[in-house]
Amino acid sequence: MAAKKAPTKTQLRKVRAELLEERDQLLVQVKGLDVEADVKYWRDGGFDDDPADSGSASFERETAQSLSKHARGILTQIDDAVRRIDNGTYGVCERCGNRIDSDRLEALPYARLCLDCKRHDETGR
Repeated sequence: MAAKKAPTKTQLRKVRAELLEERDQLLVQVKGLDVEADVKYWRDGGFDDDPADSGSASFERETAQSLSKHARGILTQIDDAVRRIDNGTYGVCERCGNRIDSDRLEALPYARLCLDCKRHDETGR
């Protein structure tokens, strides 16, 4: 198996720019979801005591809140990845210290763990 190489400065600049672009898109998405959840919250009181209407609005509001929470989690991961790029630790597994495979980083640019450590996390083995 070939040794895993550290990303070049050019690659890191490209990844950083892509992460910041994704971050900007997520911020817009979060703002829209938060507004949507607020509108649905305040709109709930305007129904004619129909449980179906109230239930639908509640479901829609909870869905918007859930999507917003998920997007905020990704924002945190993106911010952490940008910090790792800036401090020179990007692409290094936080658990074992080995290089994270470039295919993994391409698929998930804010990955903190190599595939072996991530599998261990998920399976407990």
